[in-house]
Amino acid sequence: MRIVYIINSLNGGGAERPLPDVVAQMRRCGHDVHVLALARKAGNATTWLEEAGIVYDILSPDPDRFASFPTTLAAIRRHAPDLIWTSLTRATLYGQMAGIALRRPVVSWQHNAYLRPWNRWALRATHRLTDLWVADSRFVAKCTARQLHVPEGDIIPWPLFTAQPDMPQATPWAGPGDGRIFRLGTLGRLEKQKNYGLLIETMAYLRDHAPQCRIHLDIGGEGSLAPQLRARITELGLRNVTLSGFQTDPFAYCAGLHGYVQPSHFEGLCIALHEAMQAGVPSIVTPVGAMADIVTDGQTGLFLNPATPENLATLLLRLYDNPALCAALGGAARQRVLSTYDLKTVTAQAATAMTRAEHLTHAATGPRP
Repeated sequence: MRIVYIINSLNGGGAERPLPDVVAQMRRCGHDVHVLALARKAGNATTWLEEAGIVYDILSPDPDRFASFPTTLAAIRRHAPDLIWTSLTRATLYGQMAGIALRRPVVSWQHNAYLRPWNRWALRATHRLTDLWVADSRFVAKCTARQLHVPEGDIIPWPLFTAQPDMPQATPWAGPGDGRIFRLGTLGRLEKQKNYGLLIETMAYLRDHAPQCRIHLDIGGEGSLAPQLRARITELGLRNVTLSGFQTDPFAYCAGLHGYVQPSHFEGLCIALHEAMQAGVPSIVTPVGAMADIVTDGQTGLFLNPATPENLATLLLRLYDNPALCAALGGAARQRVLSTYDLKTVTAQAATAMTRAEHLTHAATGPRP
């Protein structure tokens, strides 16, 4: 089966990060896959695709502008797919229209628990033009059914994370003796949903109320809020907070941490959290999205609820002062991820989705609704 996989961009965010694993699963089922990106944006995901030997085209000559639908349709037509697979809203709307024009079935991802109002309205109006919906977690599957009015039987969960036991592991926190620094980190797009401003305010709170603690916060990622966050760090005079930009090797990044924090307002699967847990790093997260499913408060991580600087500071000091707790949480987190997202389990779920997708192509020549 020839699959054209359409995605908004190759920016390097949550939807692009798992592309190599997704395409590998499709290939494992015997299918040929060609990726079409509507825009390059930062282009951070191109390295991952090239390392995996994945063929891709960027359809817009302007890195920051999306290709038009006619341009996209022409590219899809050139590749003569048996199936159109889409990721993110614009790519999904284009893919749905292409499915009508070419009389090809369409499969669409949903990656997040939250859709912007216009996106939610558009996808709710066109959801029947997608023949099969695939969600990156059971939580997102439920959100998709509720928000888009998609029958739950038309949504297949396919986790966008596969555990890799051979990835580097973090060195457990040994305690604050001898002036050691607790390395705290987070990974994600620097956008409002990630709530990274809270982390900066928390570091200022710790400086003023617990000056004896030596915690360094690094925020890894790119996004529109970078200038605002950088300005706030300067305004507060914080020397123990850095913005390190996009991380090409998130596994190595997580292995260099003593603690991970994800204070998001909403999430889907949150791949970065899973990468940190896989490295054996204790985490502090808001209990939203699928993070509330993989983290058990007090066992595989700590819940930040309510998400206030004072509460986060208390949880950070709890880790900072208790190396045994850090080791216990980190070890349990790693085992939870390795057992939940082992290759055999994820491959079986991917195969279920691919089998449903293959059945769609058998009736692909008839008129679309």
